[in-house]
Amino acid sequence: MNTFSAHRISGLIPALLLAVMIALLPGPHAETAEAQNRVRILQSDQLEGVTTEDGRIRKLTGNVKLQTDDFTIVCDSAMQYLDLDELRAFGNIEIESDRERIWSDKATYDLDSEITHFEGRVIMQSENALLFSQEVFYSFATEIALFPEYLRLEDERGVLVADSGYYYNALDSAIFRGNVQVADSLQYIEADSMFTNRADEYYELHGRVFLDDLEHRTRLMGQFVLSDSTGYRRVEGGSRMRRINEEQTDTTFQWSEWMEVHQKDTINTFTAYENVHIWSDSYSSLSDTADYDDLTEKFILTGNPRLWYDEMQLSGPYILIQVEDDSVRYLRGHDRPFAVQRDTAIDRLNQITGDTLYIEFQEGTVSFMDVFPQGNVLYFVKDSDGNPDGAIEMTADFIKLLFGGGELDDVIARRNVDGTFHPENPDVENKRIDGFVWEPELRPQRPDEPMEPRLPPIPGGRPFELPDRYPGENGVRNNAAERETEPASR
Repeated sequence: MNTFSAHRISGLIPALLLAVMIALLPGPHAETAEAQNRVRILQSDQLEGVTTEDGRIRKLTGNVKLQTDDFTIVCDSAMQYLDLDELRAFGNIEIESDRERIWSDKATYDLDSEITHFEGRVIMQSENALLFSQEVFYSFATEIALFPEYLRLEDERGVLVADSGYYYNALDSAIFRGNVQVADSLQYIEADSMFTNRADEYYELHGRVFLDDLEHRTRLMGQFVLSDSTGYRRVEGGSRMRRINEEQTDTTFQWSEWMEVHQKDTINTFTAYENVHIWSDSYSSLSDTADYDDLTEKFILTGNPRLWYDEMQLSGPYILIQVEDDSVRYLRGHDRPFAVQRDTAIDRLNQITGDTLYIEFQEGTVSFMDVFPQGNVLYFVKDSDGNPDGAIEMTADFIKLLFGGGELDDVIARRNVDGTFHPENPDVENKRIDGFVWEPELRPQRPDEPMEPRLPPIPGGRPFELPDRYPGENGVRNNAAERETEPASR
């Protein structure tokens, strides 16, 4: 799904759900007598009939129990407006239907539309979730709940809170808006809005998205995130990612226009697109595209990539980075890559190019470089006092450069060797071979802006004291639930 269609579809969902909700309601011409007959009095300590400007009213008080076509209700008192086709219930309300149980302090039920307005301490219990709010509109016909204010959802996986939302019980789907937060044992999520089909484990997050994947030690940020049950995630709108190794000793940042992540078990693969920046403790890079696989620990950079490691820059059409134990093991460049290694002792730029370039590292520093075939090298030499003493330029089918302590020690060339010595002079330090690229000013730096949650932790306790009729110890909350629910990474 492309960016445009994903945003358009999710933006239409609230309107579509409301349209479905209205379309499925009974027509306005339902007979009043039928509506009245749908309320059956099963129990009441006192029954009184009065007539007011709203028409005939039945007043029921004390241990009231009623039954409609949709549910059974018990409450402290109720008023049945016979001419308005409306039932109002008050105090210690508990409603039970085939698919849900609902508790509240006040409820107004429209018998024609089958929509109920719940107020006070509202709790909805479905097969898959428990929802808390202080105001809910619920349609028993469509099984759609509208939460116009703060809500809290709990299930076996964790807790979700939001400023408002819709819950579609029949499809186990929901839309949440405003300061959406989700927390469970494996992840913590923030967004401005969220659409989810919980049964299919599909969700879309919109606006200021923050996702902390605790299992994979990865944080993601962007303006839009799509995720499904296959382990696929798509991050758009200035995607950012931070990954920490298992030992908590190495951190990698990656930011780009958008990216895709595939998760399977504990293995991650991702592809980042458009203006991809990577920074780690050991290297940094720029490219149009970057691919990474947890299983092989390989990065592949394409689209004018440039990579920096200590005093070296590697550029070319294709760069492979092999990581081992969170350190770079070797680099490989194809299709005429170009490497520049700055000799810090004399502040000159050694240059290496060829069809293929292989660079191996030992204990975090360059050990050797192989360039083949059609290798071309320009390296600067020093005299016995360590001062600049000209440069050697050579070509060969195979060239090996040996390093010690990060500095060039020796050069070995084989087959079709041709070389030139350039004596020391004012111009020699500026000598360049074809394909030279040196852009240290473009080197990505560690981001200053932290990838942290912007919202306070989700409260551990429910938003209100539980009603007396709610199952438990007389409605008293479990003290263990009072602890704040907070991501383990924070």
